[in-house]
Amino acid sequence: MRSTLLILLVAFIVACNKPAVPVDIAAHAYQPVDKKLRPVQLAHTNTFSVYESSGYKVVELKAPVVTWSGSAQGDDLSARIVLVPEGQPLPVLSGKLSDAAVIRTPVKRIATNYAFLEAIVSELGLEDRLVAVGGVKSYNDDIRAKVKSGDIAQIGYGWHKPPNMDPLLNARPDVLLMVMGSLSHAGHMDRINALGIPVVPVFFEAEINYMGPVDYVRLVGMMTGKEQEAENFVSKVAANVEHLKSLVRSAPRKKVLSSWYSGGERWMVTVRNADNALIEDAGGINPMAQPDDIHIDDFVQMSSETLLQEARDIDCWIIRDSHSQPFNDTKFLRNFKAWREGCLFAADGSRHPEIDAFDIYATGQIRPDLILQDLIQMLYPDLLKAPYRYVQPDNQTPRS
Repeated sequence: MRSTLLILLVAFIVACNKPAVPVDIAAHAYQPVDKKLRPVQLAHTNTFSVYESSGYKVVELKAPVVTWSGSAQGDDLSARIVLVPEGQPLPVLSGKLSDAAVIRTPVKRIATNYAFLEAIVSELGLEDRLVAVGGVKSYNDDIRAKVKSGDIAQIGYGWHKPPNMDPLLNARPDVLLMVMGSLSHAGHMDRINALGIPVVPVFFEAEINYMGPVDYVRLVGMMTGKEQEAENFVSKVAANVEHLKSLVRSAPRKKVLSSWYSGGERWMVTVRNADNALIEDAGGINPMAQPDDIHIDDFVQMSSETLLQEARDIDCWIIRDSHSQPFNDTKFLRNFKAWREGCLFAADGSRHPEIDAFDIYATGQIRPDLILQDLIQMLYPDLLKAPYRYVQPDNQTPRS
């Protein structure tokens, strides 16, 4: 504890006199920033942009931090990151880039605080570069084993709190990929930057397009020397999505309700953004759909009475996920066509319930093609013949 306090004191003094960038900047020659930055084409994301010039890249990230089933907290959060290859002179950062965090690439030591980011690192074959993760709730068996053995540090998951400083500092990462569950965590990003650990805020939950989070694979690829592998991955997923959408383009559309029971006659209902787009692209019509809005969560709370009034004629119902409370009111359920005809599904496949790990929140976020495939099979069971992965037939809701 005494050593950590000393580190914090030194960092505070440094931060008061120099920009919040890694301390190795002083050891290199400075070069002027090229004023002509060229945009890097990103097809899907609405939360970050990338520009390149003279061998380095500038990443601009900006998005709201939205409360769970609610709306944005305050102003949008933003950050600028400069990616500079190892051995190349560091540019002079001025103007809008004066407070940018600088990351030497390829990074060798990675810290994350969210399962989604673990999935990206795994997809790029970089598990051996992980030095810190949220905790032991990893769906990846190898990562979870290393966390339990102490080979990978635990810094806490981003949905509840900012990273724990002591294990983060001890892990000595080259970068922290940080998802923020609350706007109050933003101040910790600045403090971590000041301690010499560049922070990349990750806003994947603010993506309106379900392919948006997949572009974060490209961002991690740029930082780790896996840019071509990342581009190949994104292209593969995008091609799969387009193929699946083409299969249902001329199919009759069916009404779909996606909700889970939270107790007290209240349901959390999908209404907009990425989750709703998956339903629509699978051939579904969501009777509860509302306009897309990056500043509002994908789902809202509704009463059982509202569902009864607006959705009794649905063809299929995704009635559960990993958050659901038990719902056994068959008198209520028999009012719905989907229940009577047996088209009830649950978004809780690929799970390790004993450790509270669900791959739909990890790999599922960068493989929307697999979720889309599940939804198409739900609506058109004769069209595709493949195992369900994330959205599967429900086996818990009472049928009689």
